[in-house]
Amino acid sequence: MKFDVHGHETRYKNWKEEVVKSGQEGLTRKNNDILLQYIFDMEVGANVSIKNKRGPRSYAQLNNLRQRIAYIMNKLQEREINDITKTPEKEIILFFNDLGNGTIKTFMGKKYESAGDYVKIFKAFWRWWMKVNRKKGNAIPDITEDLGISKAEPKFVSISKEEIDKMLPYFNENEQVILMFVFDSLIRSPTELMSLEGRDVFKREGEVWVNIRKEISKTIGRTLNLLYCGEALLKYIERNEIKPDGYLFRFSYPVFTEKIQQVAKQVFGNKISEGGEYYKNITLYDLRHSGAIHLRVIAHKTKKINLDALRQRGGWVDFDMLNYYTKFLGLTGEIDSNDLLVEADKSKLEKDIDELKKEDVVQQEKVRVLTVETKKMQRLVGKLTNVSNVLLEAATRSKKSKTELERFLKSFPSEKLR
Repeated sequence: MKFDVHGHETRYKNWKEEVVKSGQEGLTRKNNDILLQYIFDMEVGANVSIKNKRGPRSYAQLNNLRQRIAYIMNKLQEREINDITKTPEKEIILFFNDLGNGTIKTFMGKKYESAGDYVKIFKAFWRWWMKVNRKKGNAIPDITEDLGISKAEPKFVSISKEEIDKMLPYFNENEQVILMFVFDSLIRSPTELMSLEGRDVFKREGEVWVNIRKEISKTIGRTLNLLYCGEALLKYIERNEIKPDGYLFRFSYPVFTEKIQQVAKQVFGNKISEGGEYYKNITLYDLRHSGAIHLRVIAHKTKKINLDALRQRGGWVDFDMLNYYTKFLGLTGEIDSNDLLVEADKSKLEKDIDELKKEDVVQQEKVRVLTVETKKMQRLVGKLTNVSNVLLEAATRSKKSKTELERFLKSFPSEKLR
């Protein structure tokens, strides 16, 4: 079961109960009704545009949608647009321009770094509204066609394995395992990380493997081998007596994040990492990013890690993030054809190997049977040899006896024998 680290489900259900009774604070009646209709549709996956992902939204997505759509509605109400569905195309373009250029600021008085996210969410909302009306026979124009969704390059803490090693002495054994595990596995934290169970860790062919099940993953389930912390993880499980059906990691994410940032500040001071973010703002998610960069460098230098395997390890459904890392690292973007061993090819090779293994077992059985038969023949030949020797010896003795009898008879005169 996926562990709800941030309590998204509880927050959403509490909001839903409250808003049904009292409405969304600050919104006009019309905006309130449209907001609830949209969010409740997204809860079950109804009236989703063909340009958007099908199916119901997660509680985390629902909380994000309701908050951001309500924010847009409030800001438009400040511009005397009390019904979001009646917003003129020009006004919506001006609004998002102001959001992107810093005219509209955050509650801390700063420019929005995520203006593109608001545009993306509004586009999805408007497509929903168009579909709802199309079912009623009403044609609604698309006022979002000219809205851009460009986003600033994300900043994050890029930290090398050597830099992590400098931080490790400040943490206890259990905390060290958590840090290295995220860097090593590229697992998403905290949801995937804290949803793992003891049964998801196993040893195979001398390596420690982790199974990130589909039901706990944000995108795809995957199985991966640990490169740096496998044995330490096994000792962690034994030390903490983790049962197969027990959660692998249990800790306070906010408290642990605060400790990581304090240690980073103590070790690196006020320095900015190559990812553009201050070391002191590091989170576990940055270790995932940094682990991906670390393996991407190895893949580029040694050609021993194919990019498809790296994409799957990180749980990405496409190469967008790896392309970003390629750009970030200043690499050429050239990809050796040997690196593009896609899943279909891998599956075929695995099947071929399995067939060869089966054939090998058959041949080994044939050799075993042949060996047994050969030993039987050897024993039979041995017995025949013994019989032959006996017969030969008997024949020799018979010939010798005949010769001696003839010699004895010749010693008597022939007259005496008459």
